[in-house]
Amino acid sequence: MPSMAVRRVVLWDVDHTLIDTGGVGRELSARAFERTTGIPMREQATIDGITEAVIFRETSKLHGLTTTRDDFEKFAEALTAAHVESSEELRARGHGLAGAAAVLDRLARTPDVTQTVVSGNVRAVAKIKLNVFGLDRHIVWECGAYGEDADERADLVRVALRRATEHLGRDLTPQDAVVIGDTPADVSAALEVGVPLIAVASGRFSAEDLRAAGASRVVSDLRDAEQIAHWVTAA
Repeated sequence: MPSMAVRRVVLWDVDHTLIDTGGVGRELSARAFERTTGIPMREQATIDGITEAVIFRETSKLHGLTTTRDDFEKFAEALTAAHVESSEELRARGHGLAGAAAVLDRLARTPDVTQTVVSGNVRAVAKIKLNVFGLDRHIVWECGAYGEDADERADLVRVALRRATEHLGRDLTPQDAVVIGDTPADVSAALEVGVPLIAVASGRFSAEDLRAAGASRVVSDLRDAEQIAHWVTAA
């Protein structure tokens, strides 16, 4: 039986919070897009903090295409296959971000903390990305929410809370979770749902950008595992 003592569920973002793909991610998206639509991807819709389903739909519009859910599911399968095919290239060109492994390990040793993922990536791709860099060993995937689950980031947080409630066997409120992410979209989703937030200025957005979006707890990276663990348990 799951422990009834769990009191914090950490909702990790993936890209630019825990890892950097070194440009491989966009290349694989382009490969999957062409495999799905038959058209080379000339440009991609804005991706920061957006779910994969929305990125695919909006990128398709940029190419004059109207797509369906079936089209997205084919794209998701093609994207997963591309990541499997290119996992060695991803490992060679990308990297886990500074402090990511240490803070995941630190939180895993913290009583009553469960770690999962809330990401715009589809679940299979998120799993591949974290596995490639050895960052998946503490993630409880059943509690998370992914790019195929909802269009809006705040809805992903809600899905994760519901799944964590079911998986862990206790009623969780927004105050029982903590979002850790690197974009204003992560910030706004946490604020909308009422989940405490730790913003990490390790991606395309500065600490000032994240504070302007409403984040009060901001770090430049994940290297201070003790500070992050303190904020998680005190959130």
